[in-house]
Amino acid sequence: MDDRRRLFHLFAQVLEYPGSSLLASAGECARRLEKSCPEAAEYMRAFAAFAEGTGLDRMEEIYTRTFDITPTANLYVGYHLFGESFKRGAFLVKLQEAYEAHGFAFGPELADHLSVILRFVSVVDDPLFVDPLVEEGVLPLLEKVEEAFKESSGGYALVISSLGLFLRQECPAIAAGGLHHD
Repeated sequence: MDDRRRLFHLFAQVLEYPGSSLLASAGECARRLEKSCPEAAEYMRAFAAFAEGTGLDRMEEIYTRTFDITPTANLYVGYHLFGESFKRGAFLVKLQEAYEAHGFAFGPELADHLSVILRFVSVVDDPLFVDPLVEEGVLPLLEKVEEAFKESSGGYALVISSLGLFLRQECPAIAAGGLHHD
């Protein structure tokens, strides 16, 4: 697995519901980011230190409070693009079809959860599908979640900032076209 794909995988692990691999994933992510995106590495190092000092039980509580209770900060791409509409349902079906076509098992989470999409991007070599998914799905979600975290500088806001910096630097079309702010 090349470094970029490994980073997508590590971001996916850090943004999943916290488990025993959280600290190791955050630490490895920070180390790998150091080469390509030092500013993103700084945010991830700060998150790793925060998680280490907080403990897993408390991280679970923080994760739930951060992403599951606050709709503006949830990690469901389709929700941020379409709200709770039929369009989101169609988006979920298209994602599931793409996952099946590529032999990707996404587990118990909904297909449009950010961690699922990042894991998919980490294993699939299909730029015609993946690039628009990142550019038109993941980035709009990050913009909205970053806006929701405007007043927060710690916890999972650090991960979202790190991922945003990484994507803006690593995805060619994003770097060329910039982020689209309305």
